[in-house]
Amino acid sequence: MKVKSALSANPRKFALGRILSYIFSGFIFVTIWDFYQNHKSNQVYDYIAPPQDSAVSVKSTATSVVSTTTTGQDLDLDLDFRAIGEKIGTDKVGGYSNILHCANDENRCIHPKAERDVCRSGLHFYDTIYNRWLAPYAAENNPMQFLEIGFYQGKGFETYSAFLSHNKGAELHSMEISCIEPGPQDEGKWPWGNFAKKHRWYQDLLDKDRLHCGDASDYDFLHNKWTTKMKRKDAPPLKVVIDDGAHIHSQMAASLFYWFPRIEPGGILVVEDVEPISQGNKFRTHIVPQVMKDLHWCGGPSGQKTLIGNDPLCFPTIQPLLQGIHCEMHICVFVRNNVPAHEPDKAGSITPSDAFENAQKCLFG
Repeated sequence: MKVKSALSANPRKFALGRILSYIFSGFIFVTIWDFYQNHKSNQVYDYIAPPQDSAVSVKSTATSVVSTTTTGQDLDLDLDFRAIGEKIGTDKVGGYSNILHCANDENRCIHPKAERDVCRSGLHFYDTIYNRWLAPYAAENNPMQFLEIGFYQGKGFETYSAFLSHNKGAELHSMEISCIEPGPQDEGKWPWGNFAKKHRWYQDLLDKDRLHCGDASDYDFLHNKWTTKMKRKDAPPLKVVIDDGAHIHSQMAASLFYWFPRIEPGGILVVEDVEPISQGNKFRTHIVPQVMKDLHWCGGPSGQKTLIGNDPLCFPTIQPLLQGIHCEMHICVFVRNNVPAHEPDKAGSITPSDAFENAQKCLFG
């Protein structure tokens, strides 16, 4: 009776209340459903995020570079590796878009049977590494030499160039095998076409001795280009080397052992494609663990009170120069300490003959 009397007394007010109740209930439902979908998406594809979420703002002064995580409102897009890479089309950040295509069409996946969702794409999410580790070299007038191994079609090199474009003291080089003399492989030539020639900068880079054609895993080629084209009296210090070559474990190791002693203190050597693929897997399973073991090495005789004795170094030419290792999915950064760069002889510049075969013994005794 009271409800009837209330409705009769003010029917318009009652109707308005019912409408507001429906609107509020619908809002709550949509909010909960939206949260559920977003949470579910983030669980399955933990690498899907808008570019600004992982971006780095780099504020340069005459003496320093300060890197801070940003929300996008104060983002300098010129220094967002993902934004640059996606515009240029490099596979170094191609994972973000391809993982969405791959989720909807298995034929777009490079590794469709991979158990881990983000591996199915087959492309990469390297922006977080490069935003962090290349940012200090993006400041104006910061003299440094940069070397990429594996120019291929030039999209990676162009991305690095754009990211470092504010630094007028940066001198960028790249190495590529496909631009050697064409012909049979057994004659030391290249039979599969010149990939590098497809890039519009190709001839200019050759003319300026910035693109070096040859096998970047061969000591003689490396030593010739290093001593004649890069290690000049007027050259800036070598600070960054990035291996993105053939993704073959022996060649990845060759880059580490040749270039790490030659990188100046505080510099970095980056190895991409540290992943479980047949040709490169042994770098992941054999070389990286040994370098990591050496990073924490103390040494000394047996019989010490707490330290393990008779603990040999795996790689004596690398450990004295090693500050740290930072890895994310399928990419590792080897950081140089403050020991001066030096010029080892050939024996100290190539991969030890037992580097792969001796891994288990060095790691586990």
